[in-house]
Amino acid sequence: MGTDTFWGLSATAWTGITTLLTAGLVGVAVVAAIYAQRQWKSASEQINANREAEFEARRPYVIVTVEPTETSRHLFDLVVRNIGQRPAHAVSISLDPPPVRARKVPNEPELSDAKMLTEPVSMIAPGQEMRAFYDSYIERNARDDLPATHKVSLTYQDSSGRKYTETSVIDIDAMKGTMFTTVKTVHDLAESLAKIQETLGAASVLARQGSLGIEASVERRAERQERVAKEQAEARQRHEELVRRLQPSRSQVNGTTAAEPSEPA
Repeated sequence: MGTDTFWGLSATAWTGITTLLTAGLVGVAVVAAIYAQRQWKSASEQINANREAEFEARRPYVIVTVEPTETSRHLFDLVVRNIGQRPAHAVSISLDPPPVRARKVPNEPELSDAKMLTEPVSMIAPGQEMRAFYDSYIERNARDDLPATHKVSLTYQDSSGRKYTETSVIDIDAMKGTMFTTVKTVHDLAESLAKIQETLGAASVLARQGSLGIEASVERRAERQERVAKEQAEARQRHEELVRRLQPSRSQVNGTTAAEPSEPA
C-alpha cells in the first residue's frame, strides 16, 4: 500500500507543520494582545496623569510662610498666600505651637489671637496674600523660650466644594547664619526727612522771629578758597569805588570853583 506525498512530505508531516504554524500564529496573537493591553494601560495612565496635572494647575493652593518685612530684613511677617489659580474658600489655619513675640506690646493683641488664626477666612483670591507682623530677629536672638518652628495645618475648599487638607512646617531660623544686603527705599527717605524735621524743630535759631536762609554747594576746598578770595577782592573794589565817588573834589575842599572860559566879543 503506497503512501501519498506532497512535495516529498507525507500527510502526517503536513499536519505537524500546520499545527506548528497555528501555534505560532496563536503565540503572536497573544503577544500582540499583551502589548496592546500594556499600551492601552500606559495611555490610560498618561491621560489620568494629564488630567491630574491640569487639575493641580487650576486648583487653589494656600501656603503659610514667614517672610522679611518690606521695611527691614531684621523684621519678619506671617504670610498666608494663595498661589493657586482658583479662590480658596473657608480657609482654616492652625499653628502648633501658637506664635509668640519676643516682646509684648501693652494694649496690643497677640498674633495668636488674630482672626485669621482663630476663625475660618471666607475667601482668599488667587494671588492674594494676608500679611501680619510677627517679630524681630534681633529681639529673638538667643531666646530659647520662643518657638523656632510651627506645624501648619490647613483646611479649605474650592468653588466646586472639593476639600483640601494639607500640612507643612514653618522654620523661623531657616535663614540664620546668612548674609544680606540692605536696599534703601522710600521708607528710609521718609525716616531721614522726619529726623531732619525733628532736628530743625529743636534748633534755637528757628525758634526766633524772622527767617533763615540756607545755601548749600558742593566744591573742593581749593575752589572755595579761590572763590572767597575773588569775592573779597571784588567787594574791596566796590567799596573803594563808592568811597571815591562820595569824596568831594579838591577844588570844592578849597572853597573855589574853576572859572569857565568866556566867549570872545
